[in-house]
Amino acid sequence: MPLTFETKAQGYDRRCRLQEATVDAGRAWALETFGMYGPTLRDEVARHVREEHELSLDAQDASGHRSASVYGQFWRGILERFEQFESLPGVVLVRPGGAPYRIPVINGVAVFPWRFASSGQTELTQTPFVTSPARFEAANLGGVALQEPLIDLEPPDPNLSEEELRLLDLFTSTTNAPEVSSSRMVIVAISSSVHGLHSVNWGEVWLTADGYVDWKSFHESLLRLQPTLPVSASPARTFTSGDVPSKFPAIDEQASDTSADG
Repeated sequence: MPLTFETKAQGYDRRCRLQEATVDAGRAWALETFGMYGPTLRDEVARHVREEHELSLDAQDASGHRSASVYGQFWRGILERFEQFESLPGVVLVRPGGAPYRIPVINGVAVFPWRFASSGQTELTQTPFVTSPARFEAANLGGVALQEPLIDLEPPDPNLSEEELRLLDLFTSTTNAPEVSSSRMVIVAISSSVHGLHSVNWGEVWLTADGYVDWKSFHESLLRLQPTLPVSASPARTFTSGDVPSKFPAIDEQASDTSADG
């Protein structure tokens, strides 16, 4: 069955049809948004969130505290993990508004991991995003120049099928048009607590006048993705590896750490 993938970026509308394609819609969106390494980023984002959740649970258990404040530091850990994406070609780390963290900008798109809730019942649009100057700046980054690699390394294999390479060429030829704006942000929206990893969704968002965010169009759950092996451009710089996490109960219990993070 033909795959139809529709995109509406500021300044242009288009519809792309790839006859008899078997490209997963999530991989196709990642290709269009982030370029050649978009599908790799998609898999790695899912893995990092799962592993940070597991490590945060272990730290909470080891603390022996009744309060879930130790797990509440999840937001710091996931932001540090996202800095590891600097090892992918074309990634620039930006420190928004003097924040104590840096976020990756990939193909001109900022990626922000946000633990917006500790309950599975909370929606993304119910939690204010702009609670600091850093958050506001992260959602309004202008054009960020690509950083040339300090060492000429062989880039990692993006593992794209022939159909995905054809789709990438189509996306690249269109998104290079001058009408395509910067100031784009993809949110990795995480709802989690000591009771479980309730939801992990990612997609491009827009900032409302009152400081909330909402999905622009396409967004997907990353919980369904199977864990993949780490990818690196250099043996000296690798993404964090480890055993497949085991603590992911599919429940929607209210958590004891109720504040949003990051």
